[in-house]
Amino acid sequence: MLKRTSCLILLLLVGGCASGGPPQILASTRTVDAQQAYALPPPGGPSIVSVVERSYNNAVQQEILLATSARTPGQNVLRVQLFGPVKANLSGGDTLRDRQLGTTNIDRELRGTLPGVPMHRSPNFVQNRYGAFGFASGHSRSGDTCVYAWQRIRPPETQSRWFTGRGSIQIRLRLCDSRLTEEQLLAFMYGFTINAAFNNYSWNPYGEPAGVPENLGRPGANVFPTGPDMPPSAALMPPPAPQPVAVAPKRRAQPPAAPAVETRPARPAPIGPIVPPPPVSGAAPPMPAPTQINRAVVPPPPPAAQ
Repeated sequence: MLKRTSCLILLLLVGGCASGGPPQILASTRTVDAQQAYALPPPGGPSIVSVVERSYNNAVQQEILLATSARTPGQNVLRVQLFGPVKANLSGGDTLRDRQLGTTNIDRELRGTLPGVPMHRSPNFVQNRYGAFGFASGHSRSGDTCVYAWQRIRPPETQSRWFTGRGSIQIRLRLCDSRLTEEQLLAFMYGFTINAAFNNYSWNPYGEPAGVPENLGRPGANVFPTGPDMPPSAALMPPPAPQPVAVAPKRRAQPPAAPAVETRPARPAPIGPIVPPPPVSGAAPPMPAPTQINRAVVPPPPPAAQ
């Protein structure tokens, strides 16, 4: 009986080892196609190189790697974290913390993301279509301009309810370039688009939609089709004609001046004996120069005797 039981157990173990299937990936981090990115860059780039996705118990994170031409060590990346109801089969077992954007946390992120680059936090208030955000800028030793921006998209506490208005989105942008300025790099935060959402009625990090303006339908207030700050005269009308440029009066033409006579410097006087020119063929030979003839001096006659 004992032998039969042992054989039965052995057969079960062998059958269990024999039956199986292809191996399954147990890691919660994977690479997805660029078309499945949770956020899209603005028109004109930079383009998406790769997307690394990681799942948590309470969120899903994507690191969208962007093309770069900078010489600063590191990768240009747009990090998107969506906090909401995650499926159990996608969870990696870890929990991601949805914390407030404190000064200490941002300074730690700057040191970890851009080590060795002096970054300065901007005191200006900036805002895109999703709400307010902050940024810091600096220049690396290699001459690149770098921008680090952060944003937390969440409805105000007055709009958060028990069944609706739940969830949030965390945005981080690290962007360096050797040819663009700070303003051009910061334009990324105004042009990117979030392209994902949880299929749940309670997930709404954007809050309630904006209401109708109070001056709509009331007399005394102008409402332009191009926006409240741009009158139609500046947007719909053609641009003004260029103003004439003041031209200086023409001067009367003066008669052309007489051409200057070219004066040649006087030649220096010849130095040394004069050499006669060579004789011309068929002509008589030149007469020799007169020479001094030595003649005898004859004394005068004596005076007559008185």
